[in-house]
Amino acid sequence: MSLTFAVEPLVDIWDEMMECAFAHWLETSMYKNGETLCPKLSRYQQYEKLGWYFEFVARHDGDFVGFCGMYLVPSMHTQEALATEDILYIKPEYRHGRNALRFYQFIEVEMQQRGAKKIMLTAPPESVANKLLTHMGCEHSANQYSKRLD
Repeated sequence: MSLTFAVEPLVDIWDEMMECAFAHWLETSMYKNGETLCPKLSRYQQYEKLGWYFEFVARHDGDFVGFCGMYLVPSMHTQEALATEDILYIKPEYRHGRNALRFYQFIEVEMQQRGAKKIMLTAPPESVANKLLTHMGCEHSANQYSKRLD
């Protein structure tokens, strides 16, 4: 099953994206820790309008099956354009074959064409995405820790 990929305006896909975002949230440790997903379209649109946020979409026969939000901003340290993943999700029934690899590759090429000099992607420690990212030439560059303060 072949997927198609594109960058689409948030306003056109928000409802479909949120449906997938909530499904993704249920898979994450943030949900398991009691955090509440509450994204605001207006905030994302502010970044999109500035050219700092892009929404990548995966479709199968026109149906919305995945998405990836990417920020593109100058690094505060090097001033080079840095692409940073906000979220990447593909519906479980499409997580096979080369779908994820092709989606990551599409995102990488698009961000490079938009000026990114480096791309930052995340994956939970237990995720099969770690092996895929390594296969794609990504290097393990940091461990991220979190702690609730309330």
